[in-house]
Amino acid sequence: MPSTPEAGTHGASAEALANAAVHEPAPAAAPESPRPPPPSGHAARLAALQVNARLLWVLVLALLLYTCYFAASLILPVVLAAFFAMLLSPLVKRAPLRFLPRGAAAVLLVAALLGSLGAVAVFVARPAGDWASKVPFALREAAPRLQQMVQPLHAARRASATLDEFTEGEATPGERIVVRPPSVDLVAATPRVLGYALAVILLTFTFLVYGDDLLRKLLEMRRTRAQKRITAGIVQEIQSELSRYMLTISFTAVVLGGATSLWLAWLGVEDPLLWGVLAAAFNLAPFVGPAVVALLLGLVGLTEFDTVSAALLPAAGYLVLNGLESQLLTPMALGKTMKINPLAIILWLMLWGWLWGVPGLLVAVPMLVCLKIVASRVDGWNHWSRLLE
Repeated sequence: MPSTPEAGTHGASAEALANAAVHEPAPAAAPESPRPPPPSGHAARLAALQVNARLLWVLVLALLLYTCYFAASLILPVVLAAFFAMLLSPLVKRAPLRFLPRGAAAVLLVAALLGSLGAVAVFVARPAGDWASKVPFALREAAPRLQQMVQPLHAARRASATLDEFTEGEATPGERIVVRPPSVDLVAATPRVLGYALAVILLTFTFLVYGDDLLRKLLEMRRTRAQKRITAGIVQEIQSELSRYMLTISFTAVVLGGATSLWLAWLGVEDPLLWGVLAAAFNLAPFVGPAVVALLLGLVGLTEFDTVSAALLPAAGYLVLNGLESQLLTPMALGKTMKINPLAIILWLMLWGWLWGVPGLLVAVPMLVCLKIVASRVDGWNHWSRLLE
């Protein structure tokens, strides 16, 4: 039976609809949140290199401190000479010394420094020797007052000893042990001290004469102009700021020494100028120097005054004057640019005092000032400079 046109049309439309239904795209799924890409091998290697670099810096620092401790006799004269040369080098370039040959100017500066130190030593030597000879007799006279001050401690110790005897029974007598302080052979130590002093003097003169040539060669080793400019700026800033710092500290130390001498003279202490000079000299080592001077003045008070309250006046007055100098005068003179965290100063003093003793205490703060200047000028070290403030 022949198909009608309507049936063919209907069949074709149905087939087209079926094909359209089969080929109709499925509804799009909801987009998933993007996952972070796995770390590449380059990033992992970079993180490992950073960790290794930190460990390497720690190892280098430990080796440097080890070298400074065991090679102190070789390194310390060089450090002291470089310190004195940086202090004196700005004076070489100023009138009237800048019109002289550099060698002659260096000789004049070194001679002036040695003459000043020698004059102070000669001035202090006689009263210091007299006082040192009187120390045993003064301590014998001060023994009753010392006993009065430590009497509560003796009472506590006797009570503890009684308790120990009650709990442990009668103690058996033992051998008597006498502890004597070690004797110092001054004759054997004198050549070594003179050798150190001569080495410091010669190195200071050498740095003053040939320091500019050394700096010029150091700049030639830098590759780019920016690196040369940064290095020259660091050296110039260290020279100027360290000179300003030491001049300011010396001025405040002289003021403190003068005020201490006046206070002790008003109290009637013998040789007030001696203790004023010692107060000024020990003030160059923060925290440690004032503590030593306070102990010495406490001993002086015990030897020259009859009552405990009067004996404490010299040390108490000095501590008040030192507090005014360290908290008001020195910060006003230095300003905020050279301000350093006291905790950093104490830790730095402990480190270099352990490494180099008394000379380490004297050069510790100037080295910390240089480190702060370098950290503030080198990229990547700014956080250390902020940490020291």
